[in-house]
Amino acid sequence: MRQTIVTTLLLALVALTGQGQVKCHIEGELRDTTQGKTVVIFTTDTDLRVSDNYIKVEADAQGRFACDVEADRTDMYEACVYEQWQTGSWAFVRFLVEDGATVTLRFDDGSWAVTGGGPEQMQKIQMEAEADRLYLLEMREVDAKVEAELRPRIEELQAQGKNPMEDSLLVKRINEHSAWMNNMFTKYRAWEQEYYATHPMLYALYEIAVELRRLDDHSASLQLYHTAYENFRPEDPIHSKIRMLEAVDLLKPGNPYIDFEARTVEGEKVRVAPLYQGKVAVIDLWASWCGPCRQHSIDLIPIYEKYKDQGFTVIGIAREEEVGHMTRAAKKDGYPWQSLVDLKDELRVWEKNGLSFAGGGMYLIDRDGTILSASSEADELEPLIRKALGLPELPLSGWQAEAAQNRVENDPDKPFTDFAVVYQGKTTRLSDYVGRGQYALVDFWASWCVPCLMEVPNLISAYNNYKDKGLQVLGVAVSDKPAHSERAIKDNSINYPQILNAQDVAKKAYGISSIPYIILFNPDGTICAQGLRGEEIGKKLEEIFGQP
Repeated sequence: MRQTIVTTLLLALVALTGQGQVKCHIEGELRDTTQGKTVVIFTTDTDLRVSDNYIKVEADAQGRFACDVEADRTDMYEACVYEQWQTGSWAFVRFLVEDGATVTLRFDDGSWAVTGGGPEQMQKIQMEAEADRLYLLEMREVDAKVEAELRPRIEELQAQGKNPMEDSLLVKRINEHSAWMNNMFTKYRAWEQEYYATHPMLYALYEIAVELRRLDDHSASLQLYHTAYENFRPEDPIHSKIRMLEAVDLLKPGNPYIDFEARTVEGEKVRVAPLYQGKVAVIDLWASWCGPCRQHSIDLIPIYEKYKDQGFTVIGIAREEEVGHMTRAAKKDGYPWQSLVDLKDELRVWEKNGLSFAGGGMYLIDRDGTILSASSEADELEPLIRKALGLPELPLSGWQAEAAQNRVENDPDKPFTDFAVVYQGKTTRLSDYVGRGQYALVDFWASWCVPCLMEVPNLISAYNNYKDKGLQVLGVAVSDKPAHSERAIKDNSINYPQILNAQDVAKKAYGISSIPYIILFNPDGTICAQGLRGEEIGKKLEEIFGQP
């Protein structure tokens, strides 16, 4: 990826150039530099994973940064801390680039704020001040107060090896606070929509386009557009983009699929529809850099081979920076079907398919062009493919049939909640590893979960350092196909035991809502600590076992 990097001693000026009709100065301050000192600035329809149309600027020793942006029109941009973006979880801020304006930004305590801008941006800043007065300041203050109130009790229970979510009074208070916050947020969102409707502003028009690209539920955005913004600034090209995104909203089962163009490996531009006309087809939108996409494509290979002579086909389209990235990945993974490409979003294939900021996706299309499914799971697609081809249904089998036998086992004689998992004809229980006279570090994970895989080196290190001192490390693969789990185990050289095919039984047993989730059990099976991440794992084990 080509990048523009400017290191500043005082303030560095760099230009993100367009046609030069709009020239805007951006400056700001990183009051918090613990999460990085590099600022990235880009348009809201830029995907940093595949595009080089952005600016990177290093803040100086005081955390200050600046740049000049030249563009062919007023547009909405974003800023974020690049190092934070690289972790996969980042804060960002949106603002309008206007001709002759100076936009001022501030990053502090993990969040961004726009403190100045052109006339259009100032309307948004005034609105935010009113939102603070009516809702947001109170919400922040109450949230901080409740967090300070509950934190000591949570830490006390964790120190005792107890699960805070099993304390009924604590849970009741958390639920009360969550209900209050949700109610306040609902009121704020209703006020925001009403304000936008009664105070038409360019910022809102551009934000509608952003939400149509990024949110699953488009109803509120479309309602606002058609009631208040459809005829606002009708000359602005953002209207044509909104109309296209609204059409994408119709890409649902039962509706007709769209036609669009992509390029062959040789660079020829071709229409996609004629390639699958009259066949049952999967349109496989993937990328070499998207691990889950490639795994879904690999899972599709045996289905393709099984039905390719019965009227079924697959059209692969990759979103890449270079053609070579696609061809090497397709060769490595062994895709037997035709692969097309959209380089650097030239033809807007992802945007046209409603996947602007997704790595990829799939559409199953019937012979008449009707969308049958938008699932990427091969086991979900095969029954639909068979039905579309006029073939009889297949009975539930394999790992799915075994997963149906998984169960939570509440034993009053055990100080922990046990569960049983069935895979390859064998039943494995949590109690095979926990409550057996040694500490047990249990990691609930999945192959598609990037943060989970980032924890693997810490768990391998824990296992290698303390396995001879009384520590058992166990992985429990949840919400994942066993074949995917096994491949991740091999690819990441995981050397500690695993329970595969746990699916949702672990969630049922321990109320886990997000992963990775790591629990340290005492030798008797009581919980010593939970929610451990990163360096916390090593520190906790060092408290127990000493230096490795």
